[in-house]
Amino acid sequence: MLIRKLTAVSLFILGLALAPFSFGQFAKQAETSHRVLGYYDPATGTFAPVRQSAAEVDAPASTTETGELIIKFTITVKSTIPKNGVIGCSASADTGDAAGQHDERATGIAILVSGSTFTCSAIIHYSWLLATPTTDKVSFTGSATIDYGYQVTATNGTAILVQPIQARGSTSSIPSISVPANGATTTVDVNVTL
Repeated sequence: MLIRKLTAVSLFILGLALAPFSFGQFAKQAETSHRVLGYYDPATGTFAPVRQSAAEVDAPASTTETGELIIKFTITVKSTIPKNGVIGCSASADTGDAAGQHDERATGIAILVSGSTFTCSAIIHYSWLLATPTTDKVSFTGSATIDYGYQVTATNGTAILVQPIQARGSTSSIPSISVPANGATTTVDVNVTL
């Protein structure tokens, strides 16, 4: 009986001695402002953080560059312009960096200046998010065409559709330029012979 009393008293004292440690779990945990997500490997006892995606990595500061690019074609026509023919032009401007890639396109219809010389402007109004606009370049591609205006009439005769078919075309090499100053209107001249 004495052993039982001693065992009970010993357990009671042990319980009192360990009680402060058990109440520690109810204490408010310090919150961290930055949590690290990852995986715990119980076999090795190591923690492997999840890799950050490209969007989570600090991106460089970027600005929105706006403006107008006028790709102005001077077209000398030596080919025959078909009846109902149209002379047109198209251009694309490409730029980009760590903040994003941009591809802009525009078309235009040529007007006669004199004799066999036409002008055609493809106008691109742009708004580009760029991280390094002072060092970025704008690449261009351009083309000028003479198109047939092929008329198609509906079988019931109530509708007429004009379908363009290319009679002659030329793709031009246009040198790259630096990204223009914000808000600028920039003209790029291209000479083409059709």
